[in-house]
Amino acid sequence: MIAGLHDSVEVLTQDKATPARALNMMPMARIVHVAAHGLTHPNCWAAGLALHGGSLGEAMLTSSGILADGVFTSVDLVVLNACRTGTHEGTGRTVQTLRSIESAFLARGAKAVISTLWDITDLQGVVFSAVLHAHLGAGADSHSAYANTIRYLREHRWRVPSEAGPVCDAESAIDAILPDWRHPLDQQAEANPLFWAAFKITGVV
Repeated sequence: MIAGLHDSVEVLTQDKATPARALNMMPMARIVHVAAHGLTHPNCWAAGLALHGGSLGEAMLTSSGILADGVFTSVDLVVLNACRTGTHEGTGRTVQTLRSIESAFLARGAKAVISTLWDITDLQGVVFSAVLHAHLGAGADSHSAYANTIRYLREHRWRVPSEAGPVCDAESAIDAILPDWRHPLDQQAEANPLFWAAFKITGVV
């Protein structure tokens, strides 16, 4: 879906999406998008993204692995479309610092990272990603694309289909894989009116 919203995209899926190959490919991109399971951990350096591997340990792209081997100085934006990639497991009253998965990408040179503060549903991730990348593909900078996407979700703009522009492209892309997505998104928005607030952007935007 995302590949159709940009001119040139390299896609790694299934057995090709190993942590080692992902780290090797990411520095060649201007925008990196990861759709995976995000796993937090009491040890912030063990938190990470579950990609492909023979075991969970082999599949994990951890914060420590990103810090050790990641080089993202040419990357304008990293999108971590997974649960809890912008938070960490803390105990007691501690000062909130950047100790989440996003912090590892920022520390290794990524200019900005979009992450999540809590669990998201698959549908939320798909809709957010489609609208975000439609704006990015149309030439918007990271901050503008993020702001426009949050506005789309917060104001429930999916209820009236767009007839032109990046949002129309995004909705068409979603329609192609989830024809009846609007009603379930209505239900999720009703159950959690702040669902759009799960997504945040950090870095130089």
